[in-house]
Amino acid sequence: MQQGGLAPPIECKALSTASPIHREWVRYRAGTDGVELLEASFDRHIYERHIHETYAIGVTRRGVQRFRCRGATHDSLPADVIVIPPGEAHDGESGTTGGYSYRMFYVPVDRVRELAADGFERPASDMQLRRTCVLQEPALAADLDAAWTAIDARPASLAADELLGRALSRLDVRHHLAVACSRPMDHRALRRVHEYLCEHVGEHLRLADLAALASMSRFQLTRQFENVYGLPLHAYQVHLRLAEAKRRLRAGAPIATVAADLGFADQSHLHRRFKGAFGMTPGEWRRAHHDPRLLASRTVR
Repeated sequence: MQQGGLAPPIECKALSTASPIHREWVRYRAGTDGVELLEASFDRHIYERHIHETYAIGVTRRGVQRFRCRGATHDSLPADVIVIPPGEAHDGESGTTGGYSYRMFYVPVDRVRELAADGFERPASDMQLRRTCVLQEPALAADLDAAWTAIDARPASLAADELLGRALSRLDVRHHLAVACSRPMDHRALRRVHEYLCEHVGEHLRLADLAALASMSRFQLTRQFENVYGLPLHAYQVHLRLAEAKRRLRAGAPIATVAADLGFADQSHLHRRFKGAFGMTPGEWRRAHHDPRLLASRTVR
């Protein structure tokens, strides 16, 4: 078995030769802090009983994902969440015609404990992860799916850190209690973080560094920041980047340069986020708002 308890290489080789009619494929992606990702679509493939050395946490995206674990058969439907602790033997197959697709995180035990300890400000040994194999919680599934997408796009990013931490904290049985017992707002600390975001708009920031700046746990910072500023940290960072993109585009800066300088994955990424926020593409916005005098004034300086 590969590191992290992933499927053996021989299975991957067999899947790559599957008939295209069944559209069977599998993809791995390494994140940070030992976290690994899997995305797959299966029809006829059947996993043999196996175990993982990590937590296996995932979201069914299509079809019925059927597996046996802890002496029972479980069917995970779209928007259901699967949680399999390390050392639990399980298998896997399609539970209906047409196959299924899913996304998984393989998260080391120490990483899960670290997030739980940070989120609930208690020793890591106090972790109390829920023991249900399948959770019917669409909101949690959406959080996990967003975290998977963020890590896949840029593993060491504020979005990846914040979204994964937010999702995993909800797997602890004490989640609602921790939310209710959150400490009072520290507006001065939040202003420090806000100013830092504004001053480093194009940089790739880590949640741990911002939490240290605020002298809070990552869990407390993400909750308090969203309560005060109306957006999660990573979303607010995107807001600041888009606002700066407007200023640079108005001055005539090339779209590709703006995307690279402001931390977007590429020009198409800026295009999607810009249109989603403002209803027009960066090119359309620049044509409507370009002021040559701004570029000229910058050149003179």
